[in-house]
Amino acid sequence: MKKPLSKSLKTFYGVGDLGFSLMTSVGMYLQAYFLTDVAGFNLALVALIITLPNTIDAIFSAVYGAIIDGVKPMKWGKLRSWLLVAPPFVVIFMALQYTKIGPDNIAAAIIIVSALISKPLMNTPWVANVALIPLLANNPQEKVLLSSRRGFWSSLSRLFFSYISTPLALFFGAVTGSPILGYTILQGLMACCMWWGYLAIFKMTDGYEELPVNGAEVQQTKAAAKKKEKASAGDILRNLFQNPPLIALLLADYGRNISTFIISGAVAYYYTYVAQNMALMPLHLLITSFAAILGTLSTPVLNKKLNTRTTTIITALAAGGFLLIAKFMGLQTYLFIAACSCYSFVNGIVTSTFVALYSDTIVYGEWKTGQNTAGFIMGLMNLPLKVGKMTNGVIMTTALAAIGFVAKMTPTPALKSGIINIIALVPAIALIFTGMVVLFGFRLTEANLKQMQEEINARKQEVMAG
Repeated sequence: MKKPLSKSLKTFYGVGDLGFSLMTSVGMYLQAYFLTDVAGFNLALVALIITLPNTIDAIFSAVYGAIIDGVKPMKWGKLRSWLLVAPPFVVIFMALQYTKIGPDNIAAAIIIVSALISKPLMNTPWVANVALIPLLANNPQEKVLLSSRRGFWSSLSRLFFSYISTPLALFFGAVTGSPILGYTILQGLMACCMWWGYLAIFKMTDGYEELPVNGAEVQQTKAAAKKKEKASAGDILRNLFQNPPLIALLLADYGRNISTFIISGAVAYYYTYVAQNMALMPLHLLITSFAAILGTLSTPVLNKKLNTRTTTIITALAAGGFLLIAKFMGLQTYLFIAACSCYSFVNGIVTSTFVALYSDTIVYGEWKTGQNTAGFIMGLMNLPLKVGKMTNGVIMTTALAAIGFVAKMTPTPALKSGIINIIALVPAIALIFTGMVVLFGFRLTEANLKQMQEEINARKQEVMAG
């Protein structure tokens, strides 16, 4: 019998994601500006600094979860240990990415090496944190609750960051007399927020994860003990290629991620060339962020009436539908903001339910292969995210070229229409794709999963008895 979910976890699970999102937001919003305007690197070096680590990170994104499943558990547990041991090193190497030590080439090399080291160190505890959801939850409703709390805290971080990031960098730069050091301290502080958040999760999850015990072979068969310790490469690969719902989910999640990246990248173009009022952009970001938070908070309530799969399908299609409405309202800025807010609300629900769907594929994978690879499967959430980041640049530049965009050009009706299509029509198609893939490719139901879990438990009892 699992330990009941505590009140603290029901409320504060996700504070680790709050810190993680604050930390990564520095790179998302300020890295390019820091490298060009603060550190003064030339554009060729800036492109190398940004592109090389992100490309390697995308290539190895599926490995982070496999590390957790393939390595013998540390004394604090298979998952919780990573929340404790990795974050202190992340703080150091994240801060080093906002420095300029020595000549340009040396400074760039230090930043690139620090980024390459930090990627596995930061992604492994992120995967471990997400993989705790199926371990902590006692039923599908609790999975969705924890997923929605994670989405809530992540959304909240974006509100915090918009108000504290640049002012803090400028403040520390003024105090130290070095604008570069101001950004170093900012990134270090945001990374410390990640560290403190994961420490809080580590403490709150005490007693939920089985710890490795010396002499466990005395209490279990050797085969069972070996299975509990780590998964082989074959086990990990079988859990991917013999898991059709997981493959479908990865495709669907790519559609969800690429829609988010395209909207984020195109919003400045909309307010510059369509609305022609950049002063309205902060209002847009504020309202849509609040809508996303409300969406994550409403997810558990909605999921009590609908199952997770149905909720995901309906809200993904609805999100696409609201973006289609936004396309037709594109020239009416306030109506456009209203439609985008509705999109953000239902997209907040989609974001929350996807994590629960990934955890369902863990049950299917273990039922199919006999091996639990929770770390690997939850780590695969990184794959559509990283691939989305890589392909977003290609899609955006191709789309802008297709509409004849030239920087600082005079807005024409054709240009405005093209930008509206980029920010609304393209992501709408991506989200409709997401909903349809889940509808036809993800066939797991709560009844199926319950039966599979019962069979898994029966097998474990047989092994223990043997």
